[in-house]
Amino acid sequence: MGTNARWISRRTGGLNMAEDSKIEKTWQSFAAEIHSLFGETVKTILVYGSAATSDYVPGKSDVNFLVVLTDEGMEQIERAQKHASKWIRKNWHPLFLTREYIGRSLDSFPVEFLNMQAAYRLIRGEDVLKNLKIEKKDLRLQCERELKGKLLHLRQGFISSGGKAKHLRKLLLESMSAFIAIFRALLSIKDVPCPETRDEAAVKTGEVYGLNTSLFIMLLSLRTEPKRLKKDQLEKKTMELIREIDRLIKIVDDL
Repeated sequence: MGTNARWISRRTGGLNMAEDSKIEKTWQSFAAEIHSLFGETVKTILVYGSAATSDYVPGKSDVNFLVVLTDEGMEQIERAQKHASKWIRKNWHPLFLTREYIGRSLDSFPVEFLNMQAAYRLIRGEDVLKNLKIEKKDLRLQCERELKGKLLHLRQGFISSGGKAKHLRKLLLESMSAFIAIFRALLSIKDVPCPETRDEAAVKTGEVYGLNTSLFIMLLSLRTEPKRLKKDQLEKKTMELIREIDRLIKIVDDL
């Protein structure tokens, strides 16, 4: 297996070269650990999601790894159990799949695989994401289903919050994180290239679908400025988000 890592999506800011080099060494350490566990049954190790973009915050952001094994390797998956607690402490979240599973699941999880394609870094092995073909009809159907489900969760969470600021902030942050993944898929349906960062995805989706872009940016800023909005403002912004997502659902229904 090759050991030359290469960027598929490069960070556009945030980390200096020393920090980036340290992260690279950490990921190579994880890759070596996986290879020692599964040997030649490992076909791919890559990092995807925010860790491959300028959204990444060392020590806080989750690091999502995709590990592709052969069928033989998957039969030995219990070898990873003793390492799980250490990985969790480091915010490492490996997803173990086979190439066959990926190929058979593109119609079931098109949004998830599209978001992997949007930002990832190949560490070792084959680039299993590069040539994936995701159908627009599958994307549209999952976007509709996910938006409607997330809207229900948002409404129920708003009620369950009891109007408490800390609960509303948590609800908004979790909701926006989920919506960004859907936004990237909605842009792909319109043949708009998937932006790398959360803010870029929110802005472009607002432009393409005629939504309240400033609202999305305001809510995303709560990640770095959690005290920016007070209780009354949080309630108001939650209701605004509910209305925008409800409006987006109607647009998606007609695509």
